[in-house]
Amino acid sequence: MPASQYRTKRKKIAVAMAEELKKIDGNYPYNTNVFDNVDSHLKFLDEIDQYPKICVVAGDETRQYLPDSYKWRFLTLTIRVYVHTEDDAQEELALLIEDIERVIDDNDVLVYDSSVSPNEQTTSLTIESIGTDEGVIAPLGIGEVVVDVRY
Repeated sequence: MPASQYRTKRKKIAVAMAEELKKIDGNYPYNTNVFDNVDSHLKFLDEIDQYPKICVVAGDETRQYLPDSYKWRFLTLTIRVYVHTEDDAQEELALLIEDIERVIDDNDVLVYDSSVSPNEQTTSLTIESIGTDEGVIAPLGIGEVVVDVRY
């Protein structure tokens, strides 16, 4: 379902980011093919049948109120990444996280609703943190990229 079908801006942003992450196809400049296996909602480990898996979840939002009734919104997006390999799960995870970083860097201004004029879009996407399970659940690997979205 296109992002414009949702009502809240938070959900539209999560869906738009998931659509961009689906473009990770293993061809240059990407390291990994996600096989369109990206959701705009959280999946628990026991619900995952195919790896790698990426889940984009809209989290907390804060606001900054400025003069003339203008306000900035800051949304936390959590991108959870799951991999499974008999080789080195942490290396596989690191390569996929590099691909996710590339998508975020290339989409600093992310259009999340093109059905209105002018298009609704983000002003900036900033990676706040990157973390992994550090290999404790090998051959699985779980990573998390936390992104601050300004719109």
